[in-house]
Amino acid sequence: MTNQSSVEKPKDLVVSPPPQITGTMSKNRVMAYTFVALMIITIVTAALWWPAMTPTEAQVAAFAEAGITGLISMPLGAILLINALVAVGVAVLSDFIIGKAAADSEINTLSAAVFGLIVTLCYSLGVPVMGGRAEMLPVQSLSAPGCFIYVAIISFIGLVVFKKVQGVAGRKFVNPAATAKLLVLLPALFSVFLIKEHWAPAAEGGVEMPVLASNLSGLYGSFRTYLQGCYSSPMLSEPSSFESVMLLNKFHGWPGGASSIVVIIVGVALIFLLRNYFKWKITATYFGSVTVMSLIMTGVFGGDPMTRLMFELFIGSSIFLGFFMATDPATTPYTGTGQIIFGVGLGVLTVLIQTFMNFFGGALLALVIMNLTVPLLDRIGIHKPFGR
Repeated sequence: MTNQSSVEKPKDLVVSPPPQITGTMSKNRVMAYTFVALMIITIVTAALWWPAMTPTEAQVAAFAEAGITGLISMPLGAILLINALVAVGVAVLSDFIIGKAAADSEINTLSAAVFGLIVTLCYSLGVPVMGGRAEMLPVQSLSAPGCFIYVAIISFIGLVVFKKVQGVAGRKFVNPAATAKLLVLLPALFSVFLIKEHWAPAAEGGVEMPVLASNLSGLYGSFRTYLQGCYSSPMLSEPSSFESVMLLNKFHGWPGGASSIVVIIVGVALIFLLRNYFKWKITATYFGSVTVMSLIMTGVFGGDPMTRLMFELFIGSSIFLGFFMATDPATTPYTGTGQIIFGVGLGVLTVLIQTFMNFFGGALLALVIMNLTVPLLDRIGIHKPFGR
């Protein structure tokens, strides 16, 4: 008769957080490739941004008149590198402490480092050349030393709350970096995202930004001219060409999308290296739907279709998010059909938010909204086991 006590009990089932990688490509290798890709973008952007001193002497003087002091004028590239050190350091240290304090929490240094770089590259930096309306702009958060504090807070909250705590539920429902950024900047929501005075004349306290829900060639000049003035180097007496600004180097906004060409090259290379694990369907359908929506908006409001299209595709938030945030394995659909629907919905929402809210970072808000639909999208395209 078999001794009951000698029967080996089954081991507890341990499920690791996504992505669940099997085969020759391990999770650590995926994270390592992603980290290298993000580091390339960070270093190239820092090199491109290094000649630009921000804020400029003229901007510092203008800000002082508006009562804004304490800013540090230094190379924009240096500010970016310090931001990267701060965000990665906070994320890795927080991950290590939680891993040591909680027995059921895995220490994943590479994943934390990748998260820190994403926080760095999706955080807006640099005061626009056209940023004369200091009281209307979040100048402290765009410049040193204030940006270092904001990045540290976003990295900490994102890692602790939206990666670790959210992961306890078995899956992550929203992108940690995107949600943490929106949460931290929530007190400045009116002044950053929804400024109704964006399109008002300076005499009425506005910043004279063209309304996106128009033909983009309104009363205060064309949208193309506005973008040249907003994103050109502050060290130039004349703004760069529109195509150069949108494709090669934007000196304001998301560092991850400062050079659209660099993001495309690095993103495509990463897709090739991780072709069996990278959710490229989301990237492809996102950019495809953004293109279609841009043409629809041009048909509705008129104007130059190329200006609107290049803005929607190559604004820093759009190009970087499409490759490196929208494809997050933990907060996006598992099935191919779900990924296609997710990418289309993300593109449609991005253009609608940017057009009717005049919010240049509409992709970030659209991503969080689409993340909440993932549990439903995961039910689409799942094949039932044979015989059931």
